[in-house]
Amino acid sequence: MDNTKQLNIEYFSLQSLFWMTYCMVVGFSVTYLLSCGYSNSEAGYILASANICALILQPFFADLADRSKKINAMTIFLVSIEIIFVCSIGLFFIGVRSLILTLIYVVMITLANAVIAFLTSIQFLMDTSKSKINFGLCRAGGSLCFAILSAVMGIMIERIGMKSIPLALFIITLLMIGLCIFITRHSINGNIKAVLTLEKKRSSSLFVFFKENPRFMILSIAMLFIYYAHAFITNFTISIVRNVGGDNREMGYLIAFMALMELPGMIGFKEISRRFKVSSLLLFSMIMFSIKAIIVWLSPSLMTLTFGFALQVVSFAIYIPASVQYANIIIDEKDTVKAQMMFNLMQTGGAVFSSIIGGWLIDFSGISHALLIGAILSCIGTIIAFAGIQNTKR
Repeated sequence: MDNTKQLNIEYFSLQSLFWMTYCMVVGFSVTYLLSCGYSNSEAGYILASANICALILQPFFADLADRSKKINAMTIFLVSIEIIFVCSIGLFFIGVRSLILTLIYVVMITLANAVIAFLTSIQFLMDTSKSKINFGLCRAGGSLCFAILSAVMGIMIERIGMKSIPLALFIITLLMIGLCIFITRHSINGNIKAVLTLEKKRSSSLFVFFKENPRFMILSIAMLFIYYAHAFITNFTISIVRNVGGDNREMGYLIAFMALMELPGMIGFKEISRRFKVSSLLLFSMIMFSIKAIIVWLSPSLMTLTFGFALQVVSFAIYIPASVQYANIIIDEKDTVKAQMMFNLMQTGGAVFSSIIGGWLIDFSGISHALLIGAILSCIGTIIAFAGIQNTKR
């Protein structure tokens, strides 16, 4: 029996609930922490600490899932979401600046970032043929739900207060735990043996991978610089919005708008990639990241800031599917997982530096200078990308 429709509905729902969780944990983290008495620098250090922990956990989690016969990507993903669920309960009782609140946020942000890569692995656990699930469409569903929730939360925070954040997180993670258990019982258990057989074919040391793919490593370094600005804009949106006269409501609308801008690129990427080379699309997206960073830096009003955020449609929305397809074309099949991990590690690294440097710059020299540094680093990354990109035949 063809279960394509069921698999897509389940995976669409999983992507949607995860990115709603990510919205609450990471997207509104600075907003919540500032309301609890933290400074921008302290919020930045918390984000940086969590991202560093995620950098360490990602390879460990991946190795654990590869080597263990009992633990797979869904097991790690589910346990991580359960921990975030428990942390959301703690937020109801701790609403002031404290060591416990700091630890709760470090744990939640660490796990939310560390398990992103496992969403792709779960797709392959559910669909071993790699042909039934439409990844672009399902990932677009995540962006859509992220957008809707961001807009709703902007209003909820103004009307109810900051406690609406842990309340929303509690409900969303509870639903996701139930969905993960359902998917495990109905769509994964029967595929475990097939997945284990496929994983045995993948083997290569990181050292050999680096040595055999020098230009890919250069491109990864470029993404480290580019993602600094992207992560800064995402993490410190509230400070950027307040700088041009907005507040929590406007922040919610802008985050929602930016997430909505991801939909056309992700949904339509399959058609776009038929007309343009994947390497050209990837390089184009990196250029647009830098243009977006420059416009956000120069924005004197909410109107121009909105225009800058609209460039998400030709930057992040193109980059996500293009980077996956580029790695599949350029890198040997047995090493594509390592290639994706390198991109993820560089993105997380960029987020670490933006959290540490960005928060400090906001407190000591202002948001404008912090955005300028981000724009400069993004442009440097784009220049490096020209040296690292390799032309693809399609």
